[in-house]
Amino acid sequence: MKIYKVGGAVRDELLGLEPTDNDWVVVGSTPKQMLSMGYKQVGKDFPVFLHPDTKEEYALARKERSTGPGHTAFNFSYSPNVTLEEDLSRRDITINAIAMDDSGNLIDPFNGKNDLDNKIIRHVSDAFVEDPLRVLRVARFYSKLEPLGFDISESTKELLIQLIPSIIHLPGERIWQETEKVLKSSNPVQYFELLYETYYKSNWRGRNNPLFTYAFVPLMDTWVNTIKIMFIHRFHAPNYRHPEENYPTIMSGDWRINPGLKTPQSWWAIVGSNMKTRKYLDDLNKRLKVPNSYKRMSEVVYDFREKYFKKYEKLDFDTKVNTLYEFIEKCKPSKDLNYAISICCLAAHNILGSDILKWNRFMKDYSEIIPSKDEKKLDGPEIEKILKDRKIKLIEQELKKELD
Repeated sequence: MKIYKVGGAVRDELLGLEPTDNDWVVVGSTPKQMLSMGYKQVGKDFPVFLHPDTKEEYALARKERSTGPGHTAFNFSYSPNVTLEEDLSRRDITINAIAMDDSGNLIDPFNGKNDLDNKIIRHVSDAFVEDPLRVLRVARFYSKLEPLGFDISESTKELLIQLIPSIIHLPGERIWQETEKVLKSSNPVQYFELLYETYYKSNWRGRNNPLFTYAFVPLMDTWVNTIKIMFIHRFHAPNYRHPEENYPTIMSGDWRINPGLKTPQSWWAIVGSNMKTRKYLDDLNKRLKVPNSYKRMSEVVYDFREKYFKKYEKLDFDTKVNTLYEFIEKCKPSKDLNYAISICCLAAHNILGSDILKWNRFMKDYSEIIPSKDEKKLDGPEIEKILKDRKIKLIEQELKKELD
């Protein structure tokens, strides 16, 4: 029995990055032998075991073959006779198909180290097209490695385009799992840009199919510039520089990341806000089985954007006041000020006349409207009316500043 470190852990180590976790392949063993050594089996479709001490995953070397469309239609075979190279050959890209033994020696049958050195993301074999999930996986790896100068080989791009029609066969949960990993990363933009580019280059006649629309995340109802609009807000003050030192700059000049983008949920909300209709957003969240924290934020941002910011110029003063009050109350700034500020900034992004920077100050003032010691002695409805009147007054003052 031989054990090798494989996949992303080896890749990141060779790149000088901190691996998030270690994956191991065991060659020449059986489930019975693994269990006798104290490993705990966790894999249902194929034997994956948890180490008794480190709890890291150890998988028996295996071969796989596609038996139909989708990510789940595969036959797996494993035995002590499966070689390390056979196991590595089933992996998606060459830089993930490198193994390392316990002495630090590399086993690299597909020249992944060379692709690492040349900063190329390349598929291992033509079997790449058997699994449509690889479109999303490559997009995720690209979003991670693009800041380091990586690009995708032209031959792999062609296979990504070829895989596009198969996306509809992916379970929504698997699409979400890949997407959420990206939303939690430092560079979600490239993930969506690559999917957008690949989708339109496919020229697939079925791309207006609703199933495809909801499966392929939120790229169908946007235009080229929306990719930038999703993630970048252009401030109206050309020479403005944000006072916070850690405020990240994407482009030179006055292009900067929307300050509402502070959490994975906020990235998803900004994506959802660009859907053509609320029904599309609801169907997307349902199709991908998006967790409630992401779903709720995307809904509030979408509605706030559509009912207030997009209609701002056409609303009369009283309607502006009441609509703004309604949505700020949904944000609950007194409970979570940062969340409320994010909602407002995301809903307002890239809309002329909506000065995102004012929301930090305004929401802070709004959150500090609380009952005094004497007012707390009043009945609940009386307290609510007093607080509402104060909040309405603050909103009116803010809106009048915009009119002056």
